[in-house]
Amino acid sequence: MKKRLITLVILMVTNQLFSQNYKFEKVSKEELQEQFYQQDSSANAVVLYKNRRTFFKYIQGEGFMVETIVHERIKIYNKEGYDWATKYVSYYNPKSSDSEKVRVLEAKTYSLKAGKIQTNKLNKKEIFDEKVSRYWSRKKFTMPNISEGCVVEWKYKLVSPYRSIDKVELQYRIPIKKIECSIEIPEYYQFNIKHTGYIQINSEQSVKNSSIALTFKSRSDGFNSPSKTSFSSQKIDFSTRITKIDNTNIPALIEETYVNEMDNYRTAIYYELSSINWPNEPIKYFSKSWEDVTKTIRKKHVFGDELNKTTYFKDDLAKIIVESGGNKNQILANIFEFVKQKVKWNGVYQKYSYNGVRKAYKDGSGSAADINFILISMLREASINANPVLISTRDHGVPVFPTIKGFNYVIVAVEIENNMFLLDATEEYSIPNVMPLRDLNGRGRLVRKDGASNWVNLTPTQLSETNSIMNIVMTDDGLIEGVKSTKYTKSSALNYRNKYLKIRQDDIISAIEIKKGNIKISDFRITNKDEIYKPIIEIYKFSSEELVDIVGDKIYFKSLFFDAITKNPFELEKRVYPIDFGTPFLNKNMVSMTIPEGYVVESIPENFAIGLPNNYGTYRFNISVSGNKISIYAIFKMNTAIYPVKFYSGIKEFYKQIVTKNLERIVLKEID
Repeated sequence: MKKRLITLVILMVTNQLFSQNYKFEKVSKEELQEQFYQQDSSANAVVLYKNRRTFFKYIQGEGFMVETIVHERIKIYNKEGYDWATKYVSYYNPKSSDSEKVRVLEAKTYSLKAGKIQTNKLNKKEIFDEKVSRYWSRKKFTMPNISEGCVVEWKYKLVSPYRSIDKVELQYRIPIKKIECSIEIPEYYQFNIKHTGYIQINSEQSVKNSSIALTFKSRSDGFNSPSKTSFSSQKIDFSTRITKIDNTNIPALIEETYVNEMDNYRTAIYYELSSINWPNEPIKYFSKSWEDVTKTIRKKHVFGDELNKTTYFKDDLAKIIVESGGNKNQILANIFEFVKQKVKWNGVYQKYSYNGVRKAYKDGSGSAADINFILISMLREASINANPVLISTRDHGVPVFPTIKGFNYVIVAVEIENNMFLLDATEEYSIPNVMPLRDLNGRGRLVRKDGASNWVNLTPTQLSETNSIMNIVMTDDGLIEGVKSTKYTKSSALNYRNKYLKIRQDDIISAIEIKKGNIKISDFRITNKDEIYKPIIEIYKFSSEELVDIVGDKIYFKSLFFDAITKNPFELEKRVYPIDFGTPFLNKNMVSMTIPEGYVVESIPENFAIGLPNNYGTYRFNISVSGNKISIYAIFKMNTAIYPVKFYSGIKEFYKQIVTKNLERIVLKEID
């Protein structure tokens, strides 16, 4: 009987799958009535269907164009899913006639009213073009009449003259019930293809015969007769390679803690044009190696030429060199600080100069490339070996094969006495080798003045330190009063300054009070605010009546109070993505506490030490009692910025034991 029931369920599911109508506007009542996604009830929305077709279309007089047609149908379950009713389609849009074109073909919203399907069409006036950067724009629209339970559906076409294929995204941050893709490439074009993500892609390959008809026009001038125009045509046969993808029930891209950038792990297929082989012509190669990519970028006038411009800063540089007393390290620091103050970052990520370094210098504002090109040029003029480093920021992903598109940002490498320093002058509070998190993404390509290039590791090796000292006095009625001093260095200092130094002190205090469990702060001060080459130090007095529990004649409290680690960030049964802390770190917590008069220590947690494999990290906890004083010392050290996912069970257990130790409580007993 059980076997028959299982078979019946399978048949029902199969019939439902194959009876689904995916044609545009064929939305069913069943789709509108669906209240949640059975395979993931937490989903706020689900892609019911996605179809993408990318193909090459020959246009007389223009050659092959790449057309991509996308059809998507999305179910929105609740208000938290409303964001999925807005669509953005990015397209390349330089200041020329060769821009890509996006056209919304159809777009409708469906909802169920009194048992009937109600349809609302997107008005063309509600479709907007937004300029994102100098070279990129995006088409944006938000579907009309959105409500809980509705279904939105759209179809759009992207036409590109660049013979490039946008990445094929096969996973979203919401589940996908069914996705079909067809990528059709003429035999003349060869692409490097790379799969990313952790979901198996169901695909099949085939070849079809294709042809194009070329029309030629000729004009003859007759000697004894009028001129004539004649037309001729030629048919060219070629083959087209087809990749078809058909996947169902793709899970959502689930956010995990300590991840570089979730989109880097999205299941997708990347295409990079590697060569073109026209009949009777030599093969033309593209992006053969990273050396080729680097040379191509370097030869661009908005890259190499901008680095050679120097006259605009001559006077300012001369003053800096005199004030630095001839010391190279001091010259480096002073030029670095000068550029950071002189030219502010406009938020534009670029590997090429935006409006030119001279204009950026004059206006006091520029792109990442503008600012760091100015820094490189000034350092070179000061006889310091400085070169650009091409990188891909975290939100831009990790390049999977040699490609010019793989880089979107420039930082600076300085070499002095066999030491290399990495700098980014877009960041106000950065210092050499301490860069913003956006820059810390694998490796970058250093481009030397002579044209040579090599990889540079961007992952920090220096420990980012946070050292805290608390002196606490407890009264017999459970009031805690104390003083806390915390010193931040390296990346922790950069992060602190970015988070707090541009807001009012009252707002800083409120944020810390909430974070620490509603303590009351007074006498708050920060030292070394602007002296960024020194650690930043935060000091305050605090009090609280909520950090202890009094039960009868006993007092209970956590040994590290509000600095205790009480939650394990690694709770998933299995981990898919590598663990990225951004930087190695060292956190020290010291607590010195005076217990109330009339009480004695009844019990304390045991001393504790634990380590990760391969010396990736350690945690030590020590506690001692002397008279009415309790001393606690905890040190948490992570020696690597990137922790291998194959050791996930180890770090999960590591944090579990730390949390268990931090939750253990000290018990005081009243003396009879």
